[in-house]
Amino acid sequence: MTTASPVVRRRRLGQELKQLREGAKLTGAELARRLKWSPSKMSRLEAGRGAPAVADVTAILDHFEVAGERRDELLKLTREARKKGWWQLYSNIPYSTYIGLEAEAKTILTYQTIVPGLFQTSRYTEAVNRSTVPGMTDDAAEQRHDVRMQRQELLNLANPVQVRAVLDEAALTRVVGGPEVMKEQLGRLLELSERPNILLQVIPFSNGAHPATMVGPFVILQFEHQEDADVVYVESSSDPYVRDTASYELLFDNLRANAVSVTETLAIIKNRMSEL
Repeated sequence: MTTASPVVRRRRLGQELKQLREGAKLTGAELARRLKWSPSKMSRLEAGRGAPAVADVTAILDHFEVAGERRDELLKLTREARKKGWWQLYSNIPYSTYIGLEAEAKTILTYQTIVPGLFQTSRYTEAVNRSTVPGMTDDAAEQRHDVRMQRQELLNLANPVQVRAVLDEAALTRVVGGPEVMKEQLGRLLELSERPNILLQVIPFSNGAHPATMVGPFVILQFEHQEDADVVYVESSSDPYVRDTASYELLFDNLRANAVSVTETLAIIKNRMSEL
């Protein structure tokens, strides 16, 4: 499994093309008019939505007379952005853009009220899929299960993604799939907590309301390359990709401060297992 993601490449290419345009002091509409494109086409290209056409990128590079090594770099980036990610082989995955971003993240910061997808066991995943999407077909459920299991390979790479997870205690007390499935899942959390790339903390019910009580679950994806901006994903939002990443990073810091220590978290998980 490779972590090179065409979704991340598209975002980076879009930013590079936007910088060229802004450096020439042109609006998107002005450049689109010069190239005889629609403004929406220019907007999609700069936003990294969809596979970029080599001919379109070439037209922009020609317009701004970009040559030499810089031109070669951007055309290489274009070719990488046109590739298909492994997740695109599945037809019933509504969050494929997120998977493409996650695939190349260096660090994942997440607050969840159920066990995060990267930490889920096979049976827990099956139960979540069946319970949260009523009427899901067997084919769709199988695809979502397989994708979630394959996503977890990010944790097993030679240089694995760093995951910092804060869970509401509800993630440990809600019995998903029955006691046996839940006990297996809690055991999985204990195993994962021993890995150096994973830090797990819980906010117990006894701590009362906390900064994310009214916000809900979210994920912050951070990347190795400076040109790849952080991404905040809020699944419950109609527009899940939030622009104000700084406020969510501050929120996550506050959540970690509200959570108990790793040692106390493990004790809570073990206690919950003994109750099942």
